[in-house]
Amino acid sequence: MQRAGVAGFAILTVPFANQIDRAMTYQPTERPLPAIVVGHPTQMVETKVLEQRATQIADAAERLLNDQAPEAPAP
Repeated sequence: MQRAGVAGFAILTVPFANQIDRAMTYQPTERPLPAIVVGHPTQMVETKVLEQRATQIADAAERLLNDQAPEAPAP
């Protein structure tokens, strides 16, 4: 997607954040795939936590689309 000029990024939880780096070793590119990392787990959480993570993802996606780095995930 990136080679075609389409913005793309991965959304992962904290325990899996390093998977992008591992995958990119097999698929080298000029520009690494950006990732949004959120807290873990993503299921069976309270509505408030789910809403916070949704806001975090939306904010991070906006930052990435503006060529900025997403903020670090909250613990």
